[in-house]
Amino acid sequence: MPELSLGSASTSYTNQYAPALLYPISRQLQREKIGIKENGDLPFSGREVWNGYEFSWLSSSGKPVIGIIQFEVPATSPMLLESKSVKLYLGSFSGTFFDSEADVLARLEADLSAAAQAPVPVVIIPFEGSLVGGVDPAIQCLDELDIEMPSFSYEPGQLAKLPTSKVEQTLYTDLFRSLCPITGQPDYARILIGYAGHEIDKKRLLQYLLSYREHEEFAEQVSERIFLDIMHRCAPAKLVVAAEFTRRGGVDINSHRWIGFEDWVYRRNYRQ
Repeated sequence: MPELSLGSASTSYTNQYAPALLYPISRQLQREKIGIKENGDLPFSGREVWNGYEFSWLSSSGKPVIGIIQFEVPATSPMLLESKSVKLYLGSFSGTFFDSEADVLARLEADLSAAAQAPVPVVIIPFEGSLVGGVDPAIQCLDELDIEMPSFSYEPGQLAKLPTSKVEQTLYTDLFRSLCPITGQPDYARILIGYAGHEIDKKRLLQYLLSYREHEEFAEQVSERIFLDIMHRCAPAKLVVAAEFTRRGGVDINSHRWIGFEDWVYRRNYRQ
């Protein structure tokens, strides 16, 4: 079994099924950095939706089979899944024979659930069933706002609410970038923020989101940090934060956190 070196520039790959490649990381160790205490109630609901676009295995006759896999990790799971290890794990199916798609799904669900220490449902989506969603016209884009030069250094103090009547709206930016804390590689994302309450200053919100450009954090914790910063500084009555990252190595992560909303419906965007 090849040894996984997460920060290594060179990586050993295998095309033989290798569940030991999965590398879980404690959520609590990451959450302590943003003030979420162990054994306390989480201040949000949420999940991560993962898409794997380069997934393949061999049928019992040796014919390659392909499909997009999608799985959901609940925010309540004790462990999050390190993304490079997930890519290597998924790649290990490519030279492995399986009798049926059901067998593949069973292996995926068992391995991912064991790593996350929580149930992780998995589906395989045929390529013809994979649709890219547009942006709802009611959702406002922040990207054309005229703002001052961003600091590019994490700056939650930029957030502010306006002394106006209360609103309910959803905003987004495609300009977001953070850095992987393991490899230092850039992670680009669409960040969507839906809320109800006093209006959030849009220019300052964009300044805040751009301040993550050189900030190192896992995708899962990016959404939680943004959620907590907005709750603490703007106090909306309800809030959803969706951090929908572009794919890297054939995989993307979509981390959703919310309170006051029943759920957040994920729609794959054009950058994914």
